[in-house]
Amino acid sequence: MLPLQKYVRRDLLILWLVIAVVALVLVWLLLVLGRQGAGAQISRARHVAAVSCEALQAGAARLAGGMSPAGAQAVLDLALRDQAGVEGGFWQAGAGVVAYAFPTYDGTGIKRDPPSAELERIAATAQRVLDSGTPVVDMRPGLREAVVFAACPPEMAGSGQIAWTLLRVPLIAAEVINPLILAVALLLGLVLASGAWLAWTLSRWRGQAARLQAQLAQAERLATLGRLSAGLAHEIRNPLGTMRMKAENALAAPPEMREARVAGALEAVLSQTQRLEALIASLLALTQPFRVERRTLDLRRWLEERLQAHIAPGRQDQARMTLSFDPALAAGVEAAWFDPEQMARAIDNLLLNALAHTGPGGLVELGAGRAAGGALLIWVADDGLGVPPELRATLFEPFTTARPGGTGLGLALVREIVQAHGGQVRLAGTAKGTRIEMELPWPVS
Repeated sequence: MLPLQKYVRRDLLILWLVIAVVALVLVWLLLVLGRQGAGAQISRARHVAAVSCEALQAGAARLAGGMSPAGAQAVLDLALRDQAGVEGGFWQAGAGVVAYAFPTYDGTGIKRDPPSAELERIAATAQRVLDSGTPVVDMRPGLREAVVFAACPPEMAGSGQIAWTLLRVPLIAAEVINPLILAVALLLGLVLASGAWLAWTLSRWRGQAARLQAQLAQAERLATLGRLSAGLAHEIRNPLGTMRMKAENALAAPPEMREARVAGALEAVLSQTQRLEALIASLLALTQPFRVERRTLDLRRWLEERLQAHIAPGRQDQARMTLSFDPALAAGVEAAWFDPEQMARAIDNLLLNALAHTGPGGLVELGAGRAAGGALLIWVADDGLGVPPELRATLFEPFTTARPGGTGLGLALVREIVQAHGGQVRLAGTAKGTRIEMELPWPVS
């Protein structure tokens, strides 16, 4: 996959994650706000009032010998002190409210005087319980608040004492919460609609991108073919021009010099023919598909064989050649996994280039180690003059060469071989000379 495609996929994944997180947060906020709505608050208040009323009646039943005013106040304080906002008391027929307490009142202390505005509703609710003998939970709606009443029958039949509680539910907050719930719901719908629209847009863009990619690939193939044709025409025209010039000179020579010039022309024809054959062989190797047949091998021994194939014993004009092998690879040399024949062609091309650019007394290094990401790194370095700045950008393109007599196909072949292995080749920065690195996948053993 191209690096740009990787970045686009990563950015789209981040965008989808952001949309998903925003949608989850909005769903959570809707749930929280839903629990704060008027209906939910009133339902919760009805439950709290009923439970508190039962707690009052149970506390009253545990008092032996009847319930005195002090005992009633103690029961109220104990039962309601942990129920925020709940007030309550005891009601008796003919006497009305006989005990009252509001332990969680926001004032300076426990509120002891019954709410005069609610006495009529308290009496009516208690009378309903007394008549029916069953608990009653009622609610009085209002503009600013709703009041929930609960009353419980006495556990001892005939006592006539009814426990009651009330809880106020402010409706102003509910009036704010309900529009907020609607706004959050609309926002959630907008986020989900945006996600759906983005998915549809991406699907459409993917089709367009595929067509554009095919067109770009076709244009790139045509451009590469144009550059290849121009370079090939130049490389073929030079040998043909040399052979034609030699033949014309031989034909135009005087009789006494013709034989010598014919012999020289034939030698030039043979030399240029060999150059054309080498060019065609390299071109065919570059254009034919590579069939990578991976095998495990002893990496150090294989590198030593490649190096020895290029060392000419007794030649004083050849650069020194050394092998650098990272000790960290020693334990896994058998795990090196690539096509040895194809990679041998790549290494040979690099070594020949290095030797051609390194004079007597110079140094050519063939090395292997681990790349930063754990991949296998093989390099060929020399201490020659280095790659000219004008050739660095197109170093691995066909017909790019600074070597006299070179075809400019060797490094292009190296690139194709390395890419066929799923790796990459690059010109590494170095203070002196040239260093070309090949990074290959290193399988997990």
